[in-house]
Amino acid sequence: MQKKTSLASALRQSSDSQKESAGADKAATQPTEKPRTTSLTPSNRIGKKSITGWFEADVLKQLKMIGLDKDMSIQQMVGEALNDFFAKNGKPQIAR
Repeated sequence: MQKKTSLASALRQSSDSQKESAGADKAATQPTEKPRTTSLTPSNRIGKKSITGWFEADVLKQLKMIGLDKDMSIQQMVGEALNDFFAKNGKPQIAR
């Protein structure tokens, strides 16, 4: 009667043979030149940082309603509010 191999040794053998074949495949498919990478960041966000805050749901609802009335985005309204705050504190109005 033939002795059965252990599960651990069978997995090791399988893993070793897979590594060998993967190494051969990898060497055969290596590109000679790196492909160009493109940025996932939209060009209008380059050099900018996000500012966030947590408020009650009614705040967002009210902002959206005002935005519809004035045809403004929330970002435009926040920029205007920040510029008002900067002016009030004697700082340049730099939010765009």
